[in-house]
Amino acid sequence: MNVKLQVWSVGVLFFIGQGVVAQKVKRDSTSAKEIDEITVVGYGTQKKKEITGSVSSIKASDVSTIAAPSFEQQLAGKAAGVQITSTTGILGEGPRVRIRGIASISSGTSPLYIVDGIPIFSDDVGGQTATNGLGDINPNDIESFEILKDGASTAIYGSRATNGVVLITTKKGKGGRFNLNFSNYAGYAMPVGLYKLLQTPDFIAISNEKRANAGQSDIAFGTDYNTDWQKAVLRSAAFQTDNALSASGSFGKSSYYTSVGYTKQEGVAYPNEMRRFSTRANIEHQAFDWLKIGTNVSFTKTDYDGLNTGATALSGNITNAIKQLPNTPIYNPNHPTGYNIDFQDPRVVGRWDNVLPAGDNITNIMYVLDNNKLQSNVNRLIGSLYSDVRLYPFLSYRIQVSIDQSQTKGLLYYNPVHGDGQSGNGLIRNDFSDLLRNNIQNILTFNKTFAEKHNVTAVLVNEYQKQKIQSFYGGGKNLSSSFFNNGVISGSIGTPQSGGGMSEQGILSYAARLNYNYDGKYFLQASIRRDGLSSLPSKNKWGNFPGVSAGWTVSKESFMKGISNVITDLKIRASYAKVGNTNIGNYPYVGVFSNSKYADYNGIAYSQIRNDELLWETSKKIDYGVDLAMFKNKLRFTFDYFENKITDMILDAPIAPSLGVPGNSISKNIGDMQNKGIELSLDYNVFNTKKFALDINANVTFMKNEVLALANNNADVISGNTIIRVGESLRSIYGFEYWGVNAANGNPVYYKADGSLVQGIVGKGAYAVFNPSNPNDVTQSATLSLSDKKILGSTLPKYFGAFSLKFRFYNFDLGTTVRFSGGNKIFNATRRNLMTLNFNNNSTEILGRWQSPSNPGDGMTPKLYYGDNTLSNLTSNASTRFLEDADFVKFDVISLGYNFPKYALKAIGVKGLRIYFQAQNAFIITKYKGLDPEMEASGVDQNGTPRQRVLSMGLNVSL
Repeated sequence: MNVKLQVWSVGVLFFIGQGVVAQKVKRDSTSAKEIDEITVVGYGTQKKKEITGSVSSIKASDVSTIAAPSFEQQLAGKAAGVQITSTTGILGEGPRVRIRGIASISSGTSPLYIVDGIPIFSDDVGGQTATNGLGDINPNDIESFEILKDGASTAIYGSRATNGVVLITTKKGKGGRFNLNFSNYAGYAMPVGLYKLLQTPDFIAISNEKRANAGQSDIAFGTDYNTDWQKAVLRSAAFQTDNALSASGSFGKSSYYTSVGYTKQEGVAYPNEMRRFSTRANIEHQAFDWLKIGTNVSFTKTDYDGLNTGATALSGNITNAIKQLPNTPIYNPNHPTGYNIDFQDPRVVGRWDNVLPAGDNITNIMYVLDNNKLQSNVNRLIGSLYSDVRLYPFLSYRIQVSIDQSQTKGLLYYNPVHGDGQSGNGLIRNDFSDLLRNNIQNILTFNKTFAEKHNVTAVLVNEYQKQKIQSFYGGGKNLSSSFFNNGVISGSIGTPQSGGGMSEQGILSYAARLNYNYDGKYFLQASIRRDGLSSLPSKNKWGNFPGVSAGWTVSKESFMKGISNVITDLKIRASYAKVGNTNIGNYPYVGVFSNSKYADYNGIAYSQIRNDELLWETSKKIDYGVDLAMFKNKLRFTFDYFENKITDMILDAPIAPSLGVPGNSISKNIGDMQNKGIELSLDYNVFNTKKFALDINANVTFMKNEVLALANNNADVISGNTIIRVGESLRSIYGFEYWGVNAANGNPVYYKADGSLVQGIVGKGAYAVFNPSNPNDVTQSATLSLSDKKILGSTLPKYFGAFSLKFRFYNFDLGTTVRFSGGNKIFNATRRNLMTLNFNNNSTEILGRWQSPSNPGDGMTPKLYYGDNTLSNLTSNASTRFLEDADFVKFDVISLGYNFPKYALKAIGVKGLRIYFQAQNAFIITKYKGLDPEMEASGVDQNGTPRQRVLSMGLNVSL
């Protein structure tokens, strides 16, 4: 592959030399072009009016003041068809980005991110805490975003384009005087809400009622404390600040943009924190009239302090905190540690005046958070060198060599006294990850107009990419002393551990694109990319990915002239393409042997069966669109209808256990799925005068997902509370339909598949037929089996969108962004967990329990019976009892700013000064009973850390 690349490059360079000798030309100045008329597309730029694909452009200046640990969170609600949700308030956890839905079942579903032409790592980059790869890019350095959504605009990226493409352009130096800019914001973050838990009086009453109904003695005693453990593990005012200083300009034939930035954010969950130092240098030099050279380089150092956030972990911050007993304190001065730890069983939190310790063997979460360490330290270099050569006025060549290298050090320390490390007398681990990606691009661009009306642009691309990921760790249990808590020290551990891994992947690509338009009226674009991927077997390694689109600017026709004062621009467009998905793992097709240990003997074992017939996952995308501008562009409207059919998805096909195949499965191309939808967006400049201005933007997307084919003759794939079934939406909620409580005896009642009713007999672990006309009869035994489960609702929204408003009054400006989403269901597993019948705290919902036939409660909460979780709450299954609508309207951003008049700043040598106040995630309108309907994973909300609400003040200064 390298030989081919070198030969191709040498040939092009020879052609360059000949062109330079033949004719030197003056640089084609673009300074006269308005920046908002140009859109970055794959391997080049295009005028917006010439685009025939579906592309959303966003100016970074419109979102840069939003306080977020990574730039993609700033884009939420800014583009039709793009859904960005933050499911947790933990810094380092990347938000979920979906462009026109989910495009795979088992492979990657994140978009391809390109920064100044560099394809970057965008997933977690290692360490002992969550480390979002996109969090290493300083949002202050970004000039614009382009989101490529349809097949035609993404096809030039071929095998990597299934999930859409996000193009990021960073700031460049511009001609003219030296410019110095400083921006800062500072503010406080707080949880979006807290779970409504029982306070001490109600907790004691409910706990002892559980026991009394089970014929057992009271266990809850003591009213000296009313501890809010939830508030203890969360920060009510987490300080966050961001500072950026940049200098840009030009001198002679060189232009530059340089910046330094420092961000410090405390998370709403103690002790979560992020600190980022970044620097960037973008430099261009016009060496000759025909040659421009440049570099884009950034270095970022990001440090994360994290914690255990496991939704079911005993030391998971929220899982643990909401289970704690409110009548017990956090601290105990009589314990050697100073914390309330049980004297009889040091593994668990102290019981205080209660007869028994808290249920589920939970630890003292504050001791764990104060003494355990989970850290990640990321050093990230993203850079490129490029050269632009003007061969002729109509022909140019660009070569770019780039690197993305992320090196992450991780530290994990579990204290030996109490918590996760207690059973092993402590645990410590250091790890190191090195992610390296090299990329070389050769781009030849032809751009010429024939006979004044025939405009032709052709692009040829050769791209080579190779990545290598390495990691290793060392550590051990049985610490000699808790003094050794900052890293692995020889001799400090009794049971050493070590391990590591390495993987590689390469892609070689050839691509071509042809754009033609006649007189700016009729447009045709076609592209083809041929990719070779090392992750596939030799005979299937290469794939072809074509794309084609067409457009017609109807407003330029003669018959439209009579209404040109009304309709400024009208374009009809359509596109089709086939693209792929490279996020399928590095070696999914080969037979793999892995390390294995039996007793004290080390060896290897067969761990993956080979399939040399494995193919690409392929997406066939169709788009039909209309772009309309009216009243001299005051009102602009965009409509798109799209279809995306994903075929040959790689799934695990079951194999008989008797064959001895690892995991009893083999990877095959046997899954199909489809997304269909409509996008609508509207931009309206209501008025714009010296005193007043008002702009309105709105977008909405309607979408439907359907699974078309699965493995094993379309057999259902059931996982926890969800199911994947042909003919249904991906990962629908799957469980039992709840009827309510039998008012006669407090038993929970469910529907069977045939529509009949059964009641679970509280405390007996058995079911009986329920007859509403004779509710006390429990003599007829019955069952509630897996066959009685049904699909309860889709976890994917049927619609989502946003509404934005910008209003200016003299030098004051007011803006807001309101997001909305709905049509989907959430299974609120947190609600179910907070109805526990163990000796743990509950939510206030449990106060609506059945107490007697004359006091039946809310009709949904059964009779309390100590330890009866499995039957009363169906803890292993979803049910409609805890199923909720996920519809919401959220005031995402509200900002108020003031621009100081230029005449007032001139005397002090300042070009511009703006101050602003901003609220993010301000408030939400929803019927959802959880904290936030966006706090879900695959449609299930379970013990998540609350998302953050941020109140901040900032300023921007230009010199």
